[in-house]
Amino acid sequence: MKVRFLFLWIAASMGLLSIGMSGHAEAQTQASDASQRSARIVIGYPPGQSVDTVGRYLASALSKKLDRNFFVENVSGQSGSIALGNVARSTGDLNTLTFSASSALVINPILFKAVRYNTLKNFEPVATLYDTPLLLLVNSRLPIDSVESLVSYANSHPGEISFSSPGVGSVSHLAMTEFLRRTKLKFVHVPYQGAAPSLTALAAGQVQVTFEGVAAATPLLQGGRIKALAISSAKRLPKHESIPTVAESGLPGFDVVPWVGLLTPSGVAPDKIAEIWNAVQAILQTDEYTALIEQVGGRQAVRSPSEFRKFLEAEVPRWQEFIKVSGVTAE
Repeated sequence: MKVRFLFLWIAASMGLLSIGMSGHAEAQTQASDASQRSARIVIGYPPGQSVDTVGRYLASALSKKLDRNFFVENVSGQSGSIALGNVARSTGDLNTLTFSASSALVINPILFKAVRYNTLKNFEPVATLYDTPLLLLVNSRLPIDSVESLVSYANSHPGEISFSSPGVGSVSHLAMTEFLRRTKLKFVHVPYQGAAPSLTALAAGQVQVTFEGVAAATPLLQGGRIKALAISSAKRLPKHESIPTVAESGLPGFDVVPWVGLLTPSGVAPDKIAEIWNAVQAILQTDEYTALIEQVGGRQAVRSPSEFRKFLEAEVPRWQEFIKVSGVTAE
């Protein structure tokens, strides 16, 4: 009886072990499936900024389109470059994407030695989504209402004009540097940590002029504390047709506009890139997305993966030359 009981006990134990192993394997499979259904979109800016706002909308829309959980992971620092360095190490990983502004992709690698990625080698372009033209702004108390009058005023008040920017090497800073190069004017640069303090300084008269995005500038424009003289894009904005371009205002060819795009790490298969691109195209055609882009002061600037690749291949040397000619260096 004892022997028989021992055999029964061993058999039961083995059965339980088999069930336990089966349950463990099933749990591992479920975890793997869940991992395959999830993907992070790394954004190099804090929550609340425009890139983050659009990125979160995109993550939600992609989740519905592709039946996967796309979630945003904010990795701020070094003007977006810390996030791109993080993504660059995820070679061939479709569970990681990045939604990044042009400054981090094509300006920072030229200006800063500490950047840990090569834009053309470490990423697979998926799509550019929108861009955000900049307004040339002045303090309302100045007797200036056009680019021509700004140049005239500056020439008659040498050494008295200063300009703010959200930081050294920002597109705002580079746009003003190009403006000064073309007009042969000399302004004093006063960098701040972000658009808000830069605009606050302008409204308070601590500086006299700046370049900044439409969305950030709108409250102060509506309050009459600052004035818009021109816009940095080659064409006028449909919602702001009364504001001329800088190019129209005596500086032909002036076109300095930040943009935002979606990318994956290098090594992701073309068919997987195409799957995301097809979903993105459908999202960009919705009225909801169009309204959101207008809300953040942007305009749609859509490029396919191949178009985005060609665009990057042109943008990187363009900005290299731009920064070289401007003389801007990291401080």
